[in-house]
Amino acid sequence: MYNKKFFWGSVILGIMILLGAWFFQVFTDLEIASRLMAAILGVVITAIITQLLLQGQTDKEEHLRKNQQEWQEKQAKKSEEWRIAHDRSNTVFGEKLKIYQKFLDTLYNAVKDGELTESEKLELQYQTSLVAMHCEPENIQKLSGAVNQVITVVCEPSKKRSPNENALLKTLFDVVEALRKDLYAKDFKPFPNDVKEQTIGNFNAAYSKAKKGDEDEGKEVKQHLLVDLNVLSDVNHAMLNSSKIEGNSVSSENKAATVVDQRKYNTSLWEQAVERWTKARWTVASLESEDCPLQITRNDGNPGMIDMGFYDNHYYIQARYEGDWNFSKCLKWDNGGRRQREMWWEYPPLAMDVPRGSFISRFKSSPELQQYIIKRVDYLMGVLQKEHRTIQWMNAVDERKDWNLFTWYWSTLACEYQNDEEGKVYMDTMPDENDKSKVIVQLGNRANNVEMLKKTLERIGCPEKIDKIEIADCYVTLATINSLEPEMVGKELNEWIRKISEKNKSNN
Repeated sequence: MYNKKFFWGSVILGIMILLGAWFFQVFTDLEIASRLMAAILGVVITAIITQLLLQGQTDKEEHLRKNQQEWQEKQAKKSEEWRIAHDRSNTVFGEKLKIYQKFLDTLYNAVKDGELTESEKLELQYQTSLVAMHCEPENIQKLSGAVNQVITVVCEPSKKRSPNENALLKTLFDVVEALRKDLYAKDFKPFPNDVKEQTIGNFNAAYSKAKKGDEDEGKEVKQHLLVDLNVLSDVNHAMLNSSKIEGNSVSSENKAATVVDQRKYNTSLWEQAVERWTKARWTVASLESEDCPLQITRNDGNPGMIDMGFYDNHYYIQARYEGDWNFSKCLKWDNGGRRQREMWWEYPPLAMDVPRGSFISRFKSSPELQQYIIKRVDYLMGVLQKEHRTIQWMNAVDERKDWNLFTWYWSTLACEYQNDEEGKVYMDTMPDENDKSKVIVQLGNRANNVEMLKKTLERIGCPEKIDKIEIADCYVTLATINSLEPEMVGKELNEWIRKISEKNKSNN
């Protein structure tokens, strides 16, 4: 608006100047007048053109300013949206990390003792639901499958083959990989197989050099006391004569009731069992003491022992095989109860409410309790016999510093050897299921690597065994021994150990 007023004002002013010059006859020469008119017109035209150019430039600058302002507003909005999204992403990532770490801790605490309680199952399911809140469907599916493998490996070990320490680490890799894939999405990079194998190999090398530690179960530790039965018998006799049990006087009425109860005792079933055990060369001290109502041992070199006693306000039955912690570990996996080192024990359900000093009378008057103890003792005797036979096989094997020997589920002798080319090689020696008078030797690879197992078979001169490999579990029956005698088993194992270890040295 201002520019238009200026323009018309300039035109009117120019016209007035011309009229004034004409009226006062300032110019008489026609040539001068025409020149002046041309000059004025030139000035006016120049002013008009300049004004038009300035107006166009102003409009353009205004348009550019508006566009720049709109662009800045859009960028500010995008920046704010990105900041909000970034903050939300960081918050979600942090929460995911906490939840996934908590899930791994829960999984470890649930399976570390080799069993799952109802509360542990509940906690594991709850933590899984928290993971599922953030985890993609395909990742939660993979995670659940890996967790299933972890629980199977730790809580349901195979009785037919010695334990594969590599299997747990492999399944844990699968658990972690499912969580990493969900955490890092597009930036996720899976672990290459050679990295996994190298990691497992490093752990195996470290385990083979490490000194075995104590596997005490914390609060469940119980000191085992070897009891002199004669001393306890004298103490018990003195306690009965004084008519006191745990400081409580026995009334004459209770004495009379005890005499009446004794008439109802029927221990023929128990006496038959004791006689049977004695004929089987077991030494049985039965019902001689309230504090140790049963103690069973052997005098043929088997250090196994079964006994009963009182601990933590309950009577227990206990079994141990000195020096072998796997003995008690497998008993706990199969039967529950508790363990410490080579000792396993449980509280018989039918004797949970029996106070100290009252076990013998309760036992004699309860056929159900007698049957339970007889059944449990028969089972433990069988386990001790299997364990001792396997230990004798182990003792018959020459000592080799590069080999790790241990028992597994009492009947299996595991021999492990590791080298860089073939990983961890193992031999499982056990009675033949089809003929209990024979022993079979199975050769396998802990990494379940069939190609490595084939390489081992070729190296020890058994290429004909390659076609007989059990692909699923990666093992092959190496030999059958027609005797259970330790000398025969030890001789056969020494020969195979020599082939596996010494030929490997020659190759190196």
